[in-house]
Amino acid sequence: RKRYIAMIKRLLLLLFVLPVIANSCTTSRTLTNSTDGDTTCLSNRFLFLLVDHIEGRIIFGGNILGDGSDDDAEVGSITLEPLPASVDVDSREGYVQVNSGFGDSDSTMHDTITITLSEDDRFFEVTTSTNGNLSLTTPFYRNFLFKTSSITAFYEGGPVQMKDANKDKGFFYSGENLLRVYSLGAEGGDVSDTIPSRALNAGVDIMFEEEASKSIIISGSSNLDDEEYLSGFKTVLIGDLPSGKMDVWGAELDASASTSTSTSTSTSSFKLGATNRDLPSLSIPQDWSPSSLPLVDLQSYLTGIYASPVGCLCTHVNQVEEGQTLGQIATTIARPDRGYSNTYNYFDPDNYISTSAILLSMEPYLQAEVKKVLMRNGDMMNTTTGQLPHHFEGANPVYQALSGEIQTGPNVFWVMSCFNYAKTSGDLDWLKSYMPTLRTATNFLYDLFQEDADFKLASVPGSLMVDVFLRSNYTSDTNAMLVGFFREFADAEEATGNSTGAEDLRDLADDISEALMAHLWDTADDDHFITQLNPDGTTRDFVDYDSNLMATAHQVTNAEQAKKVLARVDSGQCRKGVTFVSEVWYGEDDTTGGNTGDSWCAMGRHAWFDSLSRKLYDTYENFEALILDPLQTHLTESTFMHERLSCDGTQQQNRTAMYFEYPSVTAMITMKIKYGLEPGLTDFKVHPFYSSSPVFRWQAENILVDFSPAEVTLSLARGLHAEDTAETTISLTKLLADSDFSVKNNCENEVQEVQSDSTGSLEFDTTMGLKCEVTIKAMA
Repeated sequence: RKRYIAMIKRLLLLLFVLPVIANSCTTSRTLTNSTDGDTTCLSNRFLFLLVDHIEGRIIFGGNILGDGSDDDAEVGSITLEPLPASVDVDSREGYVQVNSGFGDSDSTMHDTITITLSEDDRFFEVTTSTNGNLSLTTPFYRNFLFKTSSITAFYEGGPVQMKDANKDKGFFYSGENLLRVYSLGAEGGDVSDTIPSRALNAGVDIMFEEEASKSIIISGSSNLDDEEYLSGFKTVLIGDLPSGKMDVWGAELDASASTSTSTSTSTSSFKLGATNRDLPSLSIPQDWSPSSLPLVDLQSYLTGIYASPVGCLCTHVNQVEEGQTLGQIATTIARPDRGYSNTYNYFDPDNYISTSAILLSMEPYLQAEVKKVLMRNGDMMNTTTGQLPHHFEGANPVYQALSGEIQTGPNVFWVMSCFNYAKTSGDLDWLKSYMPTLRTATNFLYDLFQEDADFKLASVPGSLMVDVFLRSNYTSDTNAMLVGFFREFADAEEATGNSTGAEDLRDLADDISEALMAHLWDTADDDHFITQLNPDGTTRDFVDYDSNLMATAHQVTNAEQAKKVLARVDSGQCRKGVTFVSEVWYGEDDTTGGNTGDSWCAMGRHAWFDSLSRKLYDTYENFEALILDPLQTHLTESTFMHERLSCDGTQQQNRTAMYFEYPSVTAMITMKIKYGLEPGLTDFKVHPFYSSSPVFRWQAENILVDFSPAEVTLSLARGLHAEDTAETTISLTKLLADSDFSVKNNCENEVQEVQSDSTGSLEFDTTMGLKCEVTIKAMA
């Protein structure tokens, strides 16, 4: 009779009581504990948590602003499986403890979950303990259920991600240590005419301090008992995982096949975050506020990195081929199929862009996963010619583009991706050891120059970045990119001790730049580079925006010519497309196999070089209006984006969904262009673009920039270990002009005195590392 009454009470609780009380348990302006009948609420201005006293269910949610101006999001719940026979809740200020009991006097199990919250914290601290002597025929689980759809799990062996899975792909069982799980975004997610915005505005994030070693990641509402939830995971508290294939997305396994346990103890500790935006909430800096960094910029950075490009990583075992652990990355997230099915590692420049964004997370775990991807391509390089794979089909390298053409892009952008890894991680030891491989890859590019030619231009077999466009011979796209490429390679040679090689490469870049102006600049219109010059002297010209913007980004032109190029780009009929491919249509005779799919669209890769050029030669207002605002609006309203934009700036619905490119570029231009944060091999630039007197605070795991014109505080990892340091040249702009500054560094004893010039710029050398905090302060 008692058991029957308890079941009725639980049913009434789920149907009528919890939905009402959950709405009354919200974020509060101060730290609050309250108990009302069979529920307890714990909240501060960023988070709320509701515990029911009947079955021990914990419902939680959050609010990123914490000022009452925005609606809270209820994002998930935590339950035990099986449900407890008894629940006791202890509550006081900033503290809730839930004690659950199972079994009878002869055979018992106890679970305790303790949750603490401080007044200004953006996360709950959670500890758990489970012990007893209850015999089990199935495992004893803790269930984490989320109302968000795309779930990503960081395991020791690499990340896995899934969205909207069906029953045969909805479960991922693993015995690896689970480090972190976050989930975000709405179910479905394709942008359409009828649903132009698909952001859910909800995110949950759990970071284990004591790793969970047995877990099940779940995707898809049809795979969860309660269909209001779209994803989640289970950790095994007592017992074993069901027998079956591990570390692969598949159907649910029979839990009764697990080993029963009579006496055992399980403990865990983790941070739990929740918010009302589609981003991983534990990546929000603890002291963030809109006054330190506008919400749209924080969201563009975190959503741009964690929602799409991170989910493209396929570095965990079995993600590409069963039984293999491969450093590969796709072009879309899994849902459960991926765009460009079973192909990976396109550095043409697709995965140059996605890995650039991931590296800018400044999160060592993710930077290490990118390194695996880079090494995978390096391992498959043709050591005779230096040619790199264009992509992989499954585990097999392919050296031609999907169009059948040979492209220069993979060699150029893969090498630059390796430099990006070294810059953001500070791992110069790896770069020094890997330079011979990078030099071999560059041989493929050296071979494009004809020794008997009167000028220094590469003669190429195909397009650099748009593989279906027929371009060959002396093209402006590859040669414009090579100017920047060889200058960057020179910096790498300098950083690794080869100053003579660096000088030679800078001379080569200058020679290419001069030849571009002499042979590919349109002297008649005097405002752009033509597409190509052929050996017989004939030319082709589509007024390509990619090559022209690469040329201005790499300072091939002078300032006056660059402004003419930008004016020509802006005069095009499709300026609302960020950024369009060309002024002149590439028709069926101008594309491989008549494929005109990329002839009438905008591409994120073009927007990247457009942004670099605007920072050099245009106003911030134009950059913001033409590029930054449209992309940030798309990303914050959609979370996941299609592969291309149309002439009118809308997302092209017939192009690949959940694509990495525009989200990645949006994160990149927010951090590197607007705020001007650029970790280098031996330097660190902070060159803000957006204001004459910028004030902001940018913080991620391995970087801190607290900036104002009168005072700047910096910290930056310069190696793989917290104690690693390196001599670094600091370059700052937008400071007080013609002013004296003191430089204090807790890693150095002496205080430097430096002076800004008439533009508010200064440079100095100091020791940088994660434990070094450098403060540059205007002197009275």
